[in-house]
Amino acid sequence: MSNEVIIKLNSVGSFSVGKTSLIRRYTNNTFSEDYLPTLGVDITVKRGIIIDAKPIRLVFMDTAGEEKFGSLRKTYFEGSLGCIAVYDITRPETMKDLDNWLKEYRSVAGEDKIISVIGNKIDLAGRRKVPATDGQRYARSEGSDFYEASAKFGGKIIPKIFIDLVQKVLTNLNK
Repeated sequence: MSNEVIIKLNSVGSFSVGKTSLIRRYTNNTFSEDYLPTLGVDITVKRGIIIDAKPIRLVFMDTAGEEKFGSLRKTYFEGSLGCIAVYDITRPETMKDLDNWLKEYRSVAGEDKIISVIGNKIDLAGRRKVPATDGQRYARSEGSDFYEASAKFGGKIIPKIFIDLVQKVLTNLNK
């Protein structure tokens, strides 16, 4: 489609927080219990989204959370219009690490990009160590939307996260 809007999005966050799982749940409605770290970057495309009568193609640059891929990650941040910043609600250090992840992302993509903060793995609520209020406070301090989700169980929140993000990206583009 020639009038298709292409939106490049990234994921940031520490290893094993569920970045890939959230993207796969949204794009393919699948989940795998087996943890396989992303090596470098995983590129996923989702088509068939219509917002305000515009066909949208999302291109996800799902970057590795391991530090050794830092220089490679920055290449994939170029041209990005938004990202999901993911932490694991059972590992408080992963939320603290978001400061560095967002600094790295913004240094390449720009300060004006749309970011959604996601506390993942709410299916492990019995092991929760990061209260939702901490996630909300953090997201507010970043000027971002906040969500909690379970990539494992999915639900209506997963598509909402991405559609809300895309709508804000489109608004940002039209400024």
